[in-house]
Amino acid sequence: MASVAELDDAVARVALELPLRANLSALDNIALIPLYQRHYDAAEASRQAHALLAQLGYAEIAPLRDPDMTPAQRFVTQLARALMLKRPRLVIDRPGAILYDVPYPHFIRQLASQGDLTGTWEIFDFSWNQTLYSE
Repeated sequence: MASVAELDDAVARVALELPLRANLSALDNIALIPLYQRHYDAAEASRQAHALLAQLGYAEIAPLRDPDMTPAQRFVTQLARALMLKRPRLVIDRPGAILYDVPYPHFIRQLASQGDLTGTWEIFDFSWNQTLYSE
């Protein structure tokens, strides 16, 4: 497996070093992707972001800003932002560093099973944590 630093632009990432914009709501953090990368208007970008949060089962966190979120809510927002990129691969880098408030292997599996989320999800983690994902 390649290191995270070697990943190309065809990979969407969720990682501790890719934080949310603290002054924006969860909805606005996610809506930045269709707004600036696909040039949708603000209403359509917000609609897409809200639909993705709802698909993940977290529509209620839309108005929350980063400082007001739990680690799990922050992760869902980061995940939705990465999914909004619509890239074929999603890499979650050391989820335990982000998701310290929930049993994260189960939490990630539960999110991955929501709706029509296409693409390959990969978890990059320390070798001693690999047994957590073998279920």
